[in-house]
Formats: sequence, structure tokens, C-alpha cells
Amino acid sequence: MKDSNKTKICKYCKSEISADAKICPHCRKTQGGKVKWIVLGIVGFFVLAAIIGGGSDQDPKKVEVAASETTVATDNVETTEETEKATEKATEAAKDSFGIGDIADFNGVQVRLSSVRISNGDGQFWNPEEGKYFLGLVFDIDNQSSHDIGVSSLISFEAYCDDYSLNQDIMGAQVPEWKGIGQLDGSVAAGKKMSGVICYQVPKDFNSFEIRYSPSFWGNKKATFVFTKADVEAQAR
Repeated sequence: MKDSNKTKICKYCKSEISADAKICPHCRKTQGGKVKWIVLGIVGFFVLAAIIGGGSDQDPKKVEVAASETTVATDNVETTEETEKATEKATEAAKDSFGIGDIADFNGVQVRLSSVRISNGDGQFWNPEEGKYFLGLVFDIDNQSSHDIGVSSLISFEAYCDDYSLNQDIMGAQVPEWKGIGQLDGSVAAGKKMSGVICYQVPKDFNSFEIRYSPSFWGNKKATFVFTKADVEAQAR
């Protein structure tokens, strides 16, 4: 009788799974670690059979060709495994990068960059520095988790414009474009939502902007929202 308690480690997500599992129930990857050796065994068998069957009359060139085919088959298996790993890494990286309108989910806490707008200020009291815009990012946070969360525009967000770090500009949130929208600060009870704007001053000729949101100051998980000036202008049309 097989021991149903035997387990193994998934070579992709490193989760503990049943030793008999051919597909990981967590990442849904096929556990094909033995493919390489199976291919080697099959090809090697036919090479050996060819040598034995031909006896002393075996053509050395044919043996050389068979050995070469074995090497090619092995290289193809290795290349396939490397491709799968590269694809998996790219997929994982893509999960952490989002654009305008996309939603990042942190175990039920859904964060969406709903809109981004540029402002020249109100022309009286709230105006950006010479050669700059106010850039306002409106986020929607939907807390569908089982616990309350805290949101801080200062601690939860980290912004970069053309790779340069930026501090938020509280004054920019006062312009008419974001009238009636609060700041991204406060607590969100389980099952409740928050919508707010966070503003920065950026050069008028800026190219790209990224802002990283982290649900916990002590956690390592972050979602990065990335967009360009062209994306903002397209949204405004």
C-alpha cells in the first residue's frame, strides 16, 4: 500500500504537495522534472540497440550521428525548462506592475489607480513652480478583507518621476480639478471603500511616472503603477 502521507516540493512555487501529484494544485505547473532523463534513456536505448544489432560491421559514422542526436535531444529539454522558468519569472513580475485603470489585489484589499490628471493650478493661490505641473493621481481602495486597514499618503506610497524620487505636494490637492476628492489618509473598515487623490509636482516635459503602493509599512509586497505622459494626455481626451 502506498504511503498517502509522502510529499514533495513543487519545483516552481516551492509548495509542499503530494508525492504522486503530476500537477501542483497551487501554481498549476506540471511536475516534469524527470523528462530530461526519460528522453536520455529512450535515445540511449536506441543508440545501444543500433550498436549491438550492427555488431562489428556497425558504421562509426552512424554511431556518431546517433550520439549527436542524443545531445540535441538533451539540449532541447534543457532549453524548454529554461524557457518555462523565464516565462514564469516574467509572469510573476507582470503581476506586480499595473497601469491606469488596473486593480492590484492584496488578499482582498483591492487598489485601483482610477485616473491621472495634469493641472496648471488655479491661477491665484494654488500654483506649481515655474515649468512644472500638478499631477493628481486618484486611487480607489476597496477593502474586501476581514480586517480594517490603514492608508497613509506619506507611508503607503512611494513615487518616482523619470526615476527621480518625489515627495507629495499637499497644496496641489486643493486645485479645482480634484474638488470634492479627499486625500488618501485614514482607515478603511472591512467591507468599506476609500477614494482619494495624491498630488506631485512634475516637470512639464516629464516622460514616465511610477508610484508604488504597499499595504503595510513592514511588509515586502508592493504594487507598482506605471504610466507615461502620453497615457495621461490620452485619458484626458
